[in-house]
Amino acid sequence: MEEIYSAFPQLETKRFILRNIEEEDADDLHEVYSDPEVVKFWGTAPFTSIEQTKSLICDFQKGYRDQMTIRWGIAEREENRLIGTCGYHNWAKKKFRTEIGYEIRKSNWRKGVMKEVLSAILPFAFQHMKLNRIGALIHPDNHGSAMLVSKLGFHEEGCLRDYQCVDGEFQDLVMYSLLKKDILTQI
Repeated sequence: MEEIYSAFPQLETKRFILRNIEEEDADDLHEVYSDPEVVKFWGTAPFTSIEQTKSLICDFQKGYRDQMTIRWGIAEREENRLIGTCGYHNWAKKKFRTEIGYEIRKSNWRKGVMKEVLSAILPFAFQHMKLNRIGALIHPDNHGSAMLVSKLGFHEEGCLRDYQCVDGEFQDLVMYSLLKKDILTQI
């Protein structure tokens, strides 16, 4: 488990490089996080300043240094510009579980990007992070994300009522999970 922290684990897919997120990526990621449609189900308001994006990048870097999270920047192979991120948070090593999160620029929606990149990071979690379970918390109205995780083999477990509070409004989230034994035949 510790070997993944000796150097940030870069992964590659046919169209993308999944790499460390740097402060130089702030402008590209701010385009993502400032879009109300992209963050609609993210549990936060759209970012209004580049400082918010830089702060989030620092949080990603600190989470990795503290061995609590791994967040990859999704870079287009040709230009190396980030179009979004994906990764794991709430990593409970002793419980062998984590949660997955992801988002991309709206102009890249419905092009198979997330299916491609998540198909690379899911085996990584089971093989290198030594996990048994990956959870996905999805807003009930986020049909695209629910469809995506279902295609990747996640199982719907149930509704977590009033699980998060956004702008003073309590919201339900639906829990999905993928277990190591669910994906063994695909790895």
